Amino acid sequence: MSTINAGRKGSAQLEVMHKAGWKIDENEKACYIDIDEDDDDEANEKLDESQRVYSRWSELPNLVLEDIFAYLSPKERYYASLVCRQWYSAFYLPTVWHNFVVDDRTLTRPKYNYYSGWQYCLDHMRTQNCLARIGKHLRGIEFRPWHSFNNIYQFMTLLSWSIDKGLEHHPQSELIGMGQRIRSLVYHFPCNMSQPNDPEGIKLFGTGGQLLKGLKELLLRLPDLHTLKLVDFVLERFEANHLLDEVVCSCCTKMRVLNLVNVTTMHCPIMHVGLFLNLRVLTISPQNIDDDVLSLLADTKLRHLHLLQNSYTPNHLTISACGVKAWRSLKVTNPRLRVHLRLENMVDGEVVMQPEAPVHSITYWAPKSRIRTELLIRMLDHYKNSLAVYGHELLPRFSSPKPFHNRIDSLMLLMCRQCFNLDTLIIREKVSTSTLLLIARTAKNLQHLHVRRFAVILRCDWPRHPEWSNDFYLWLKRNSHSYEAVEREISQILGCKWNLLSDRDFKQLTVNVKSGATWT
Repeated sequence: MSTINAGRKGSAQLEVMHKAGWKIDENEKACYIDIDEDDDDEANEKLDESQRVYSRWSELPNLVLEDIFAYLSPKERYYASLVCRQWYSAFYLPTVWHNFVVDDRTLTRPKYNYYSGWQYCLDHMRTQNCLARIGKHLRGIEFRPWHSFNNIYQFMTLLSWSIDKGLEHHPQSELIGMGQRIRSLVYHFPCNMSQPNDPEGIKLFGTGGQLLKGLKELLLRLPDLHTLKLVDFVLERFEANHLLDEVVCSCCTKMRVLNLVNVTTMHCPIMHVGLFLNLRVLTISPQNIDDDVLSLLADTKLRHLHLLQNSYTPNHLTISACGVKAWRSLKVTNPRLRVHLRLENMVDGEVVMQPEAPVHSITYWAPKSRIRTELLIRMLDHYKNSLAVYGHELLPRFSSPKPFHNRIDSLMLLMCRQCFNLDTLIIREKVSTSTLLLIARTAKNLQHLHVRRFAVILRCDWPRHPEWSNDFYLWLKRNSHSYEAVEREISQILGCKWNLLSDRDFKQLTVNVKSGATWT
């Protein structure tokens, strides 16, 4: 009997030792950590089934589970689906697979290369199993390669092959409906191949060859696309002219949103954009549009035309604007069209002016871009009857002058006087409190005024205008000496609570050119 007890005791000690382990302390010395058994676990094992207390995570409604699963990666969604039946069913909910991001590490495995060392290569077996389970539920695909373009090409090839197999007369059950729910495709190409230690350097290399061929074959198999975004492809002219051949054949009446940013870096009009009859939103670089493209867009249902310039767009001085006659004809044929000019660049730059265009908004996402007098006056001459949104996002990376004659106060007030449709104004450079009060009183249709508190000067430095009454001038001087008075008066004028923004809030501010500004 003593031998048996000793054996049980030895096995119990061995089990405890398996739960123990070694740890490196602060002095980088190994020490043995002994983990004792938890008495609470032993007590819970002795409880009856009726006395056990279970959590209620499995009873979450589908709406909550959809939001939770949408934040998880595909791998994390798979592990979460193994928790319970409710979470397994949530794995196949529609909103969960609203967007499937494919990057260099998606569905890959490490593989050793003699010349390059360990690399991540696409695991074809895992990819096929993944597509067999979720391929029929995908609503959108987003390709974001950084280095391994071969993995992206192989994924596109496997997806195209699976779609073809699902359309056969007697397909496999798991391939039926493969890719038929995909409505959105986004492809961001990393065209800048400069070294990480040279952040200011730009070395552009566009896509093309087999990668472009694989993408076009995939687009041909997605006949129900509503959204297509191709960013920074930097193609040659002959490749750009045939980029959308397959898409036009399959989605000419279904496409709603189309983004073509920097298809080329040279002047090359993309005529295919005018063949999507029900297109509503078009984002394109100014070097890829001309008078002929505008004449084709006049016959579509286009409502918003975004002319976007980013870091890889050529200098604004080298890009020619569309003709005045083309814009006038477009306004007559499609009077509801709104044009949005936007610059996204980390260095100084300007938007490409389009005379006579129905410009609704002019926005900058450029920390080094200043407000220049001659350019702003040109904007007012061209767009004073249509401009509704104007502003600079991000914090400035330059110092604004303090003297009144060197600041932008008079320019901002001139804009508010001439642009009677101005709805949203964002100011990040130095202005005085009296200027803000005058802007709020002058702009009759202003609803969104966003100003950095750090850039506001407590001062009434405007010379008295002959048309100002004594009471008005006294009101202006009295309320210009405190931030609280300015916020109170502007709140009364705008009819809503208004506050100056801290740098943190201003940095998070984003412009929605269709309905003002929001915070991220």
